[in-house]
Amino acid sequence: MRPALFPLIAMIGLASFVPSAPAAAQAADKTALIRRLLTLTNVAALAVTAMETSIPAQRAANPRIPKEFWDEFLTRARRDMPTLVDAMLPIYDKHFTKAQLEQLVAFYESPVGKHLAKVQPEITVQSMQAGQQWGARIGAEVGQDLAKRGVKVPSQ
Repeated sequence: MRPALFPLIAMIGLASFVPSAPAAAQAADKTALIRRLLTLTNVAALAVTAMETSIPAQRAANPRIPKEFWDEFLTRARRDMPTLVDAMLPIYDKHFTKAQLEQLVAFYESPVGKHLAKVQPEITVQSMQAGQQWGARIGAEVGQDLAKRGVKVPSQ
């Protein structure tokens, strides 16, 4: 290669990286917004609440699994929650624009948004309980209907 071409090629190569600096800053801004939103919405606490609420049903459905497993599972899940939050970043990035994230953050920083975030764990628990009762009722109805038709449904 001729010596005069090397600086030209180097400049072209460096110039191709210039637009990525603003893009990286924009991506970092968006990631920060997502993290803020996940913090404001108590996503980690909601995940733990959902696990704590569903584990009794899992224990009942899997009686051969010792209590120690579920206790250790919850302990590790709580400790590893930042990994789950990190896994959610690309999901939110895919589904929301920066402008939408800004609007969501503004909402969750408002009085009504703060109230929603505060009561959401309780709503989640109560909704899961309602869903379990609903599912049990439907399951019982289906079991009875099948039994009337002579289909044997094993009980738990």
